[in-house]
Amino acid sequence: MDSNDIKKLADLARIDMSEEEMKEIVKNFESILAYVGQVQEVSGEIIDHDKKPEDYFIRNVTREDVALSSNKERTDKILANAPDTQDGFIKVRKIM
Repeated sequence: MDSNDIKKLADLARIDMSEEEMKEIVKNFESILAYVGQVQEVSGEIIDHDKKPEDYFIRNVTREDVALSSNKERTDKILANAPDTQDGFIKVRKIM
């Protein structure tokens, strides 16, 4: 990798770089590639090849929306503290 390659990459990424910055990148590029190689080695060891691709996707866990408590006494206490109620619900002011 030389300065011309770095300049082409910088142009493709639309990054303005000075000659000094390009020289610094060229100087450090081998160590950067070595580090990327180490990361690739480690990530290759972690992958379980027996799993199917769909096993890696996150799935939502949902449950039925059911009332957990039907304690009428508790509901009545809550409604008694509300400033306004209607048909067993707390009545609120219209927002929109």
